[in-house]
Amino acid sequence: EEPWIKVSTVSLERKEVSLAEAMLHAQEYADLSGEMPTQDAAVLRVLLAIAQTVFYRYDENGEEDELSGENDADEVAVMERWRDYWDRGSFPETAVREYLGDYSERFWLFHPETPFYQVKDLQYGTDYGAECLVGNMKESNNKATRHHFSMAEGEKLERLDYAEAARWLIYLNAYGVNIKPDKKAPGTTQAVGIGRLGQLGLVMVNGENLFRILMLNLCPLKNGSDLWGMPKPAWEQETCMEQGREIAPPDNLPELYTIQSRRIMLKREDGAVIGFRAIGGDFYTTADDFNEQMTLWREGKTEKKAQNKIYIPRTHSSAVHAWEEFPTLMCMENEGHVPGVVQWMNQLGKEKILFPDTLVTFRMVGTVYGDQMKYTYGDCINDTLMLSAGLLSDFGRGWISAISDEVGKCQAVVRSALSHFAMSMNKLFCGGNKKNGVKDTLVRSYYCLIDNAFRAWLASIDPVKSSREDKLAEWEEKSCRFARQTVEDFIAMRNINIYVHKEEENRMITVPQAMNSYYRELY
Repeated sequence: EEPWIKVSTVSLERKEVSLAEAMLHAQEYADLSGEMPTQDAAVLRVLLAIAQTVFYRYDENGEEDELSGENDADEVAVMERWRDYWDRGSFPETAVREYLGDYSERFWLFHPETPFYQVKDLQYGTDYGAECLVGNMKESNNKATRHHFSMAEGEKLERLDYAEAARWLIYLNAYGVNIKPDKKAPGTTQAVGIGRLGQLGLVMVNGENLFRILMLNLCPLKNGSDLWGMPKPAWEQETCMEQGREIAPPDNLPELYTIQSRRIMLKREDGAVIGFRAIGGDFYTTADDFNEQMTLWREGKTEKKAQNKIYIPRTHSSAVHAWEEFPTLMCMENEGHVPGVVQWMNQLGKEKILFPDTLVTFRMVGTVYGDQMKYTYGDCINDTLMLSAGLLSDFGRGWISAISDEVGKCQAVVRSALSHFAMSMNKLFCGGNKKNGVKDTLVRSYYCLIDNAFRAWLASIDPVKSSREDKLAEWEEKSCRFARQTVEDFIAMRNINIYVHKEEENRMITVPQAMNSYYRELY
């Protein structure tokens, strides 16, 4: 009942609300608005676990009516209930209050027996200060100095109020850096890796308010037709003390979304959290884990004699724009392994809930860890891609292939034409030194020019009304113009056009020659 979840209202006011308020008034809030996007993603998964549990156990009027194979529930029943919830525009108050009331003690942050997302009296593991709970903390490699860098200062790094600590607790479980095992702890010393969400190329669907966001990401059917197993979120299970416990892949989303990647115990003093203790928790392989609905996929490495391919989550990179991930999002690069949320949007299109001209916004969220061993936090990724719902239908397959080809052509400009032009500039002005950053400068300039333009072009495509030939020609003309502008701006800013370089074969090259060669390759 106490406020700790940060939300933004439709008027862009930020406020803290309780868990019950977040669920019951989700339609009044624009979105979550915590300290950083990855924290919001972790909290959203907790809300999704509650939303799907309530959805599977109560109808739109708040009456108990469990969806399960034992009750002869099927795809039709699930879709009818989802539509009833959607049309209602809010979660049924009776159901939410009854469910949260049944498990209220499991949501106490410092419950004497079952503290939320923690293990009571954890005796093993590593002790950390409160600053290590904060996910937007950066660290330098200089161990001789106080090497933490954060958006917060002073006492805020050393003492966190309970509300903020609760948000970072969920973040730590989801994105926690690698942790060393405690040889004295019960269980195994097997490495569990980073937190579950840190292993994913997380993708979700945006909506006009928090209720719509939860419903659009609910994915109540497995593979678009099957019922999930009965919901078993973490607060409905016994607390486990074991370190490094390998579990069976969950057959239900609430359990998957609340997997306890860490065993944690918060430490408090005088009404503030001053640190925590942690060891590794539950884990299982992400390979071929297609129950996970919110990730991109890529082909993984297999042994040479392996008969079948495996697929693993494709994590985000700070060097890759969301539009570059379009082929992966739409399964053009992974043999039909479409993210679950994309399949769900396709299902809503078939049910005439999303019309072909409806714009759907996919949001890519992730973290890039600060070192190769993933012992520190690095950059936060938060990007969006908007496209017509019609592209998600079977009718849009031809469009998807063509758009993916255009993404490939833009990347080819970088790999080939711009790369060769950069080599010429290196010869002319830098004695062939490739480490001067010319190519990086050209690539950044080109991507900066096409980034917003490609997003706008993609959002403008109506697969029903648009002419594919005309839209592709429109983009290729823009892309070519931006590619020309990239090198022309580079030359103009340096006021150079007559420099020559004598190559080994006694041939002389000039800037105009290099540019003409670039234009020929471009076309």
